Amino acid sequence: MPFWSSSSSSSSSAPAQSTAAQPIISSDSQKLKQDIQNQISQELAVANATELVRTITENCFDKCIDTPQAQFDHFQETCIAQCKEKYMRSWNTISRAYIARIQNQS
Repeated sequence: MPFWSSSSSSSSSAPAQSTAAQPIISSDSQKLKQDIQNQISQELAVANATELVRTITENCFDKCIDTPQAQFDHFQETCIAQCKEKYMRSWNTISRAYIARIQNQS
């Protein structure tokens, strides 16, 4: 006999207990659930934006700034702007593809 079953009578009564009463979800608990989901979505959006800014800053700085100076020269400003635009285009493309995939799965 398996270790999770103490006797045959307890295993036969388990299905009756599990189908006896299904919990009724009130509108208050549905609203709370939706509020929590919205909050999580907002926090994920902030985390994603923070990660994007960190990645852009780190990668574009490493690529465009050879030696730190008091001011950027024209080459550095142009390099940073192009680098930032490249990351933003990539981020937007990936985000659209990800959202489309999630919507197709739903």
